[in-house]
Amino acid sequence: MGVAYVANEGSNFVTVIDTKTHGVIATIPNVIEPSLITITPDGKLAYVTSIDSGNIYAVDIKTHSLIATIGTNVNTFQTVFTPDGKIAYVAGDDCVFVLDTKTHSIMATVLGNTDNAISITPNGKYLYFITNSAISVLDTKTHSVVATVQVGGNPVDVSFTPDGKLAYVTSAGVNRDSVSVIDVKTHSVIATVQVGDDPKAVAFTPDGKFAYVIDNSIREDSVFVMDVKTHSVTTTLVVDGNPDDVTFTPDGKLAYVTDTGENGDSVSVIDVKTHSVIATVQIGNDLDVVTFTPDAKFAYVTINGEGNVSVIDVKTHNVIATVQVGSNPRGIAITPT
Repeated sequence: MGVAYVANEGSNFVTVIDTKTHGVIATIPNVIEPSLITITPDGKLAYVTSIDSGNIYAVDIKTHSLIATIGTNVNTFQTVFTPDGKIAYVAGDDCVFVLDTKTHSIMATVLGNTDNAISITPNGKYLYFITNSAISVLDTKTHSVVATVQVGGNPVDVSFTPDGKLAYVTSAGVNRDSVSVIDVKTHSVIATVQVGDDPKAVAFTPDGKFAYVIDNSIREDSVFVMDVKTHSVTTTLVVDGNPDDVTFTPDGKLAYVTDTGENGDSVSVIDVKTHSVIATVQIGNDLDVVTFTPDAKFAYVTINGEGNVSVIDVKTHNVIATVQVGSNPRGIAITPT
């Protein structure tokens, strides 16, 4: 079933939850202002970043213990790992840190990152990160920038198709709200698609056939479904409130979209086969991140404003448990097994 790790930004600790019982089994102290958390592909380590303290924390999954603290002196954001888990890339203010996960030491610092959105190709050969109005391409073997890809407007998010052949980059700006499609082999833009008023997050279905693009502008509040073969918008879904992010179940059958609104927050459940909203789950105040158990039976959602994690039964779309954690829970990640 996996174990869930929750970063409690306001409490300086990480909460560990057994996803079989939905109960707290451990608390990891001395993690100052933890924000985001990512687990290695083999499920042995977790790296926790802090937007405020600037530290990177390494946690041993087996013992639920803090084993290293890496100081950076800048805010740290998203982490991605190479497929073998040996190298971690952490987005920082105006840079990307390259870390050896065996020694938990910084191997290199690549200057230029201006956003917390970074993404690694499925084969681990390239890292894409945002630099001003462009995407910088990092060769993970040499840790050097080998290409710069100009895209429209201000890049917001970048994501790769499961086969690693294409990257989709959302960009916002006056008359520049679009998705740029990059050929990863040539690191060149092959298509630019106008999408909404303020495109933000982008994610692909596990089969790679469709991309879901979140637009949380006042006029739109929509999810745009793009056909990856034609790079065209095929469906526009209006969801409850202002959509923020989208996550797919491991089997790819459903998409969960987090929404914020004046009358409380919710999760919109989308049937990927029909690209239609089939349920709306009302869920607390100021929700943050949603992730799924490996068997796709449960969704775990951090509720930043209430200090808890809501557990949704994916079959019934009902909240079946509320787990009290620390203050201001933000990031959450679940081990692969």
